[in-house]
Amino acid sequence: MSVASPPFDCRVLCASVVGDAIRSSGIFDSVDPYCEAAGFLQAPAMIQDPDGISACLLGRIPEGMLLAFRGTLPLDIHDIDSLLDWMEDFDADPIDAPPLPGLVHQGFWEDLGRLWPLLLPELQRQKGGCGKLYLVGHSKGGALANLAAMRLWKEHGIEADSIYTFGAPRCGDAVFAAAYDGQFECFRYDYADDIVPHLPPRVLFLSLLSLLPEIGDVFLTLAHREYAAVGTLRFIDWEGKIVGDSPNLEFKRMLRLTELILERDWGAIARDHQITCGSGYFHSVCPSDICGARADAPSVTR
Repeated sequence: MSVASPPFDCRVLCASVVGDAIRSSGIFDSVDPYCEAAGFLQAPAMIQDPDGISACLLGRIPEGMLLAFRGTLPLDIHDIDSLLDWMEDFDADPIDAPPLPGLVHQGFWEDLGRLWPLLLPELQRQKGGCGKLYLVGHSKGGALANLAAMRLWKEHGIEADSIYTFGAPRCGDAVFAAAYDGQFECFRYDYADDIVPHLPPRVLFLSLLSLLPEIGDVFLTLAHREYAAVGTLRFIDWEGKIVGDSPNLEFKRMLRLTELILERDWGAIARDHQITCGSGYFHSVCPSDICGARADAPSVTR
């Protein structure tokens, strides 16, 4: 590598950026400098479902195998793959998915199901003698990483050594979360006013949003899903510091998001979900020298 090996959390964040760059055309968008920083020993395998809705990367790193799931495609009303991907995100009904415990998000489970016939054989082919297995993902990719870890364990006895998610939505109920946390080591990164980790919305968040003038009544009509977050929270606060969970943190985060929605500051909410160079996630997790000329991250203090 042209730079000193970054911290492992930074490397898996870079792998998430590379995973997000997969497009249905079968090519990557620009992945420099992220692919190099991720530490792949060779070009990773790119796996997509036949409909182009979900995708992942699987490749070797010095520690073993790294499986990175792509997040939701950028919204484009002229791109059928993008529209279908967003429709799956909103398909949030909780369903049984044996042998997984509890209830899981229907849309995310179906996304994983499309990938599974291609992903599982490739993983089994590559994993022999490769040591540890790490799963990672940003946004929807984090939810798929969590579901995949549980499915690999329950169906095939393959246990992920660690899972890392960045700005991931919830994918299962409290029963699923309890079983997951009892089995896996997962590190869940959320940044400042990123709204995606609060989705699907729980009743407390909807209650706060319903107090907004003019638009509050809209939120009263939305169904709430009492899904639970999984893993150990590493929250990147509004000053760019990484802190652990605390009793009042979730309420403080929801209150600040409600204020941004009241101000209609959709740009700030969207920026806080980004993970590339210059984003809050990248600025806090990765050394600045990885991005070179693109290392001018905006101030994360608000």
